[in-house]
Amino acid sequence: MNHNIIFQKIDPEDLPEVLAMEQQCYPNPWPQKTMQDCLDAGYQCLKGLTEQNPRILCYAYMMLGHEEAHLLKITVRPEHQKQGLAQAMLQRLILIARINHARRIWLEVRAGNTAAIRFYRRAGFKTKGKRRHYYRYLDSQGQKVKEDALIMCYSLV
Repeated sequence: MNHNIIFQKIDPEDLPEVLAMEQQCYPNPWPQKTMQDCLDAGYQCLKGLTEQNPRILCYAYMMLGHEEAHLLKITVRPEHQKQGLAQAMLQRLILIARINHARRIWLEVRAGNTAAIRFYRRAGFKTKGKRRHYYRYLDSQGQKVKEDALIMCYSLV
């Protein structure tokens, strides 16, 4: 991406656009209520855009706790993937976690999402375990799917 990314808090007015991206990108999208609950709880809810493009290009949700952070989601608009946006967002989230004295960042990722697993491993996340049948959703044919999650951790110390 040739332009500098601008990170801002997600506002309630952004949720319809974020929800549309969510539904486009995931087989098990979050409902708008979950996104609103994250805003209401004071989680780190960030959007990425550029001065040249008023559309949200990427977004992320992260929960901060005592000496830990839990990365809930990083999403990049499909037509803007593989341009460094996820990496830029992750670096911003790592900075926020450090500022808030987190010692590690945890996440779950679908075991079948090889691109995301590769991305997180390259960023320094290590697989620490598995949650059986963590993700439950309907596939494109309407069949029930149960998919394991890998638990991954990034050490900030």
